[in-house]
Amino acid sequence: MENKTNSYLFDYLGIAGSGICLIHCLFTPILIFLKPYLQDTLLNGVPDEYHYWDYAFLLISFIAVFSATQHTNSKKITKWFWVFFSLFAIAILFEDDFKYLPFLGYAASIGLIITHFINIKHCKKCQTENFQLPS
Repeated sequence: MENKTNSYLFDYLGIAGSGICLIHCLFTPILIFLKPYLQDTLLNGVPDEYHYWDYAFLLISFIAVFSATQHTNSKKITKWFWVFFSLFAIAILFEDDFKYLPFLGYAASIGLIITHFINIKHCKKCQTENFQLPS
């Protein structure tokens, strides 16, 4: 049987990555709005460089989703992982072109977090049902 910690590692990575991304996405507009009031602070580079974080979160999310889907036996969970990741990727890549896409990104990020939690619960249930006493 696979080590429990290793089987959930990518779900925890996905939860952390999506959660941090959600916080980043919600607070970056606030920081940009406050920039004129906070002159000569660390916010001077925010408008030009915050997109690099988006791409980092996209990469972390891809790694977490890919790896989590390799360790689950539920086709339904696998499908939802890729649906939410696809929506998240579309939102990140095209958010400058369409004003509503950041909201899609928020929803997809929340969907990824929930799907990772569901996958952890599903994997724990499978391990309990498949547990066999040593002979």
